Amino acid sequence: MSEWLQTYNELWGMYNAGIITSIFGAFAVTFTVLMCWPKLVKDFGPIGGFIAAALIIGTFWVINHKLPGYGFSTGLLLDAENLPMQFSLIHQGARGSAPWVDMGFAIATGFVFADLLCAPKGTRWALTKEAFPRWVVIVIGGIVGGVLVGLTGYTNAAL
Repeated sequence: MSEWLQTYNELWGMYNAGIITSIFGAFAVTFTVLMCWPKLVKDFGPIGGFIAAALIIGTFWVINHKLPGYGFSTGLLLDAENLPMQFSLIHQGARGSAPWVDMGFAIATGFVFADLLCAPKGTRWALTKEAFPRWVVIVIGGIVGGVLVGLTGYTNAAL
């Protein structure tokens, strides 16, 4: 287990606690959206969608991305460049310089896997082939968005 975690330490600059809390934070928001959002929309209609967006996504954004004074350090207090480490569940890129759409990606991936696992066994491959062009467009959009954010210098990412 420690060898597997060590590959992430070297590749992404994540410490072991950051790996574990990132997985937990992504799972928690995905699970909550899958379980609660449909019920709110069913009970309250379109207003329930807005309530779910505010309550679920807003709450988990604060938990996963920190509210000043809350959270715990997922690494050392200072990194190799004497920059302070983040105090949040989801690790934000290599030393805070990489744009990363974490909660949206986690929720999208969770929905795809939930649909595939709940689908009848004979239809899983057909669903995967049907969804592939959408995933290609999503990946291209993420790359374009990351490049634009990097070019604006908003995240100090060096492109």
